[in-house]
Amino acid sequence: MYKLIKQILLFISIMSNIYDNALSIVLIFGLTILPFFVFMKPIIFINNRFLCKKQKKSVKKIVKKPNEKIKIGVLTNELPPIIYGGVSTWVLNFMKMFEEDPRYESIPIFLAYQDDAPDDFPEKYPGIRIIRNENEVYDAFKDIDICVNNLWIALNTIKQIKALFPDMPLLSVCHSLIKMEHLTNLGSVYTNNYFEQEITFEHSDFVILISKAEKKYYTKFGYSNYKATPVVIYNMYCPKFDNEQVFKNYDNDNLGYIGRHVPRKRPELTLMSMLELNIPNTKVINMGVKFDGKDCYWKKMMKKYTDELEVIEFTCDKTKKQEFYDSIGGNVCSGIYEPFGYTVCETLDRRIPLIVGDIDGPSEIVEAVKKYVYTYDVDKLDIEKDKQNLVGTLEKYYKLTPEEKKLNAEMARKCLDRFRPENIKTDWVKLFETFQ
Repeated sequence: MYKLIKQILLFISIMSNIYDNALSIVLIFGLTILPFFVFMKPIIFINNRFLCKKQKKSVKKIVKKPNEKIKIGVLTNELPPIIYGGVSTWVLNFMKMFEEDPRYESIPIFLAYQDDAPDDFPEKYPGIRIIRNENEVYDAFKDIDICVNNLWIALNTIKQIKALFPDMPLLSVCHSLIKMEHLTNLGSVYTNNYFEQEITFEHSDFVILISKAEKKYYTKFGYSNYKATPVVIYNMYCPKFDNEQVFKNYDNDNLGYIGRHVPRKRPELTLMSMLELNIPNTKVINMGVKFDGKDCYWKKMMKKYTDELEVIEFTCDKTKKQEFYDSIGGNVCSGIYEPFGYTVCETLDRRIPLIVGDIDGPSEIVEAVKKYVYTYDVDKLDIEKDKQNLVGTLEKYYKLTPEEKKLNAEMARKCLDRFRPENIKTDWVKLFETFQ
């Protein structure tokens, strides 16, 4: 009996040890794999979203008969008179580049979800296709070979297009990085949805960036980890005054600023600098502010600096724009972020002396003619230091004779040749040829 009890106790002891060891093994194993479930799941999610570049599917090669044109669908929700601006200008210039091209046909495709297309659109834009609801997407794109997307709203449409036509190259033109707009405009209800632009990057095959600086920002934000391949193709600019002299105010000391009044443009910088220089009988002509019937900063500035400042309200009236250019002797293109710089091109085209921040797109435009324009170092963080940099450049500028300013303006204008439509078209055709 004693031996039996001893054996039972021994058996219980052994089983207890086995249980303890098993529990320890379970605990150790559990603690070992727990971090995997806690940390690896989000990592897997991040990889699926951001490392899709490794999973990129090559777009299918376009095969056409010898005399059959490749159809380029130019997708946009901005066309005059719906919206006047940089995007609509770009779309019109792009379509004009491929007019009567023997190989390519550009077809405007207008998304009318928010703004319906006017009745005269088919007359103004021959061949236009209008999408009024998602059921019309398929018919609009069923014979399109390449989509050049300028759309940053209704992002479900981008997803739908890619789902319906997975083999069609989808090229999204990034006219500006909304995240950069958000950061440099001190935050805004108009730019705090920059993540929506990222969705477009995620579903595109190529993202077209309009300057090398933009590509650097694109990479800095981690966007190059999306499946889209980033490509730099500059905006096109067609000079209007090759054989026409439209400016002769080289003895005029007034300076101009023309453009949007948003923080990243620093529209007040020219006035700040001129007040410090205190040159007699000299004004700053500032064009582009929207009063909207309300009192604002610029109305107060007009009252305070009656003799030093003239403000021209934003308008699409071309005669008002001409009045602006006729009133100045030089134009200042300021700012802490500028993807390209249409105003820079327009100033150069008119042979107006250009004072410009050495930054982003503008610095690339004038790179070959820097000694003929008047650049200043941009301080993004401190507007007072930015002002001092501009003041230093203006002090040198005002020492020049009218004849020197005129000669410099003529020489500076040569840099526009790089951005003529025929040269930019070559860049686009090279990209299109990769799909053939």
